[in-house]
Amino acid sequence: MDEKTILPTTAPTATNQTISATPSEPNNKNQNGRDRHALRRILVALCFMMLVWTLCGLDMEMDLEDDDDDALSVWSLDPLSLATINTITVPQTVEHEPVALEAHIMSKCPDARDCLRELVLPAMQRVYTKVNFTLSFIGTPTDSDDGVACKHGAEECLGNIIELCAQKLYPDPKSFLGFTMCLTKNYEEIPQRSLIEDCALEHAIDFDKLNECATKDDGAYGISLLRESVKRSSAAGVTKSCTVRLDNKIFCIRDGGRWSDCPHGSSVNDLVLAVEKLYGREQ
Repeated sequence: MDEKTILPTTAPTATNQTISATPSEPNNKNQNGRDRHALRRILVALCFMMLVWTLCGLDMEMDLEDDDDDALSVWSLDPLSLATINTITVPQTVEHEPVALEAHIMSKCPDARDCLRELVLPAMQRVYTKVNFTLSFIGTPTDSDDGVACKHGAEECLGNIIELCAQKLYPDPKSFLGFTMCLTKNYEEIPQRSLIEDCALEHAIDFDKLNECATKDDGAYGISLLRESVKRSSAAGVTKSCTVRLDNKIFCIRDGGRWSDCPHGSSVNDLVLAVEKLYGREQ
């Protein structure tokens, strides 16, 4: 009995501690392995999801591009229907009747020179496409010989005829009005041949044609042009050079070196504005 009691009483305790500590090590290892395996599966799943998402995104972009291409092809290739074409409104250019603008002058009159230089010619440069311009002359018909009496004598009558012939042969105001202004600047020299030739050359007017017009039928043709023009001025009640009429009404008169009877003003802008207003009126 005593030998049995000699055995160490602490052995079981040590043995118990060893038994309890030994199984804990493999448990930790197994747990770590399971964690790593689960993490690996999560990472694989995430990679798979990212791959699917990327592929889907690319497919969506391709679909959108295809849709855009399809839409573009519809706009560019689909022809307009006849009904659509018929509803398209094309802007129309509104054209108005030209306004009557007339200057009544005497070829050897200084007031005619000032009138053309200061008012008529600069205004015409701005509105010539909107007016129907006429150059008329002032004189007195002589019924005894079917002639015309001019205030400044026979030379003025011949100057009037030459300027009327230019208007007849070259109806564009840029030609005949420029030629008339050229002569009128040196009105004292009218109707000298050198002056007429120089002005004709300057404005591309054939001098021989002018001469033929003025002397046709021994001068009867030129006289008839002048008589018609003088009668026109007389019928309009015009007696002063220079009288400017717009829309068959007196716009302004240049007489004695000054402007008078100008209800709308005597400047170039006044005449241009008056033309514009009349040109755009309702017919």
